[in-house]
Amino acid sequence: MTGYHVIFPIFALSLPLLLIGVIRKLKARFQNRIGAPLYQPLIDVIKFLKKGQVISEHASLALGGASALSCAVCMLLTLSAPWLGVAHSIIPLDIFTFIYLLVFVRLATLLVAIDPNSPFGGFGASREVLLSVLVEPAVMLCLVSLAVAGKSTMMSQLFSFSDSALLHHSGLWLLAGCGLYISSLVELSRMPADDPTTHLELTMTHEAMILENSGPNLAAVQYTAAMKLAVLLGISGQCFLHAIGPLWTAGAVVQVVASCLTVVILAGSIAVIEGTVTKLRWTKLPEFIAYAVGFGLLCLFQAIGGA
Repeated sequence: MTGYHVIFPIFALSLPLLLIGVIRKLKARFQNRIGAPLYQPLIDVIKFLKKGQVISEHASLALGGASALSCAVCMLLTLSAPWLGVAHSIIPLDIFTFIYLLVFVRLATLLVAIDPNSPFGGFGASREVLLSVLVEPAVMLCLVSLAVAGKSTMMSQLFSFSDSALLHHSGLWLLAGCGLYISSLVELSRMPADDPTTHLELTMTHEAMILENSGPNLAAVQYTAAMKLAVLLGISGQCFLHAIGPLWTAGAVVQVVASCLTVVILAGSIAVIEGTVTKLRWTKLPEFIAYAVGFGLLCLFQAIGGA
């Protein structure tokens, strides 16, 4: 067993919680507060694992099973997707498998929301389904455009700096990165799509779906959300990095370091957005998602024209 096979999984599974800490720390600084330390999300997960659970009398075994299953699938996705420029390659991951795994995680989260028969969980689940219907075309268009230009659907090949098929497509990479970044804000229920710190249950999306979770279930749900944030930001960050021509010929160490810094910068951009922007009205949200779909269509047109 090489050192890479030991270090990479530990680093890839630890960085998502650190990104949550970065977002919270920067938001606190915007509010003239010191804020919790960067490792506070890890402490919170460990604390929840040690606590007991308060389970609704209407809940079934699906509540705990779905949260654990979604966490396991998202962990598999975190180790297999090239969101850090490299991947552990547990499973061969193409763009369609990537999207299907994301959908599976969403479905498991929806089951966690509706199983306790909570009205707030139902509200959040209905909003989540609507947003997913609107935003999935944008994600699909961006990834398919890269596949058309790169003549492959395997993510390890598309996001590899050693494959020169997409070397001279900087515009395509930039458009795909913008589309995926906007889609990520909606997928992650972040501002301006949703306010994750609101106390008004009727306006929540993701947070309304996890109100009935506690103890280990809550730890699994929060860790799943952190891994999903890291993967989505990492994939969009890889698009921005691949638009930089000199980075293709740089060493592997430089590429990995640049990938890590890009993920942290994009996480910091979420903190900036949430510290300066207000939540959009629900009726205005489709217009915001339309920008992501527009970037996806531009990606497709450029990919077909270039091919």
